[in-house]
Amino acid sequence: MKINKNGVEITQRFFQAIELLKQTKKIRGLGTYTRENGINRWNLITVRNKPEISVLKPEWLVPLVTEYGFSAEWLLTGRGTIYKYSD
Repeated sequence: MKINKNGVEITQRFFQAIELLKQTKKIRGLGTYTRENGINRWNLITVRNKPEISVLKPEWLVPLVTEYGFSAEWLLTGRGTIYKYSD
């Protein structure tokens, strides 16, 4: 399956967010994120290595928004700020 440009860009932003979490020491690494969120690590590594043919599951984005404060709009469209506004 070939993933369209928008899908590849969403995947890239997902991994950009993961890198920010690692840099800010909110997670230790990809294994921490997958373990804490019930994600198969090898599936996620495949998506990271082949974003043009591997599907990023939408539910993998949810913890970035609900637990770590990333903007859903930014993750999906690349518009707006990377972090959502505080209530």
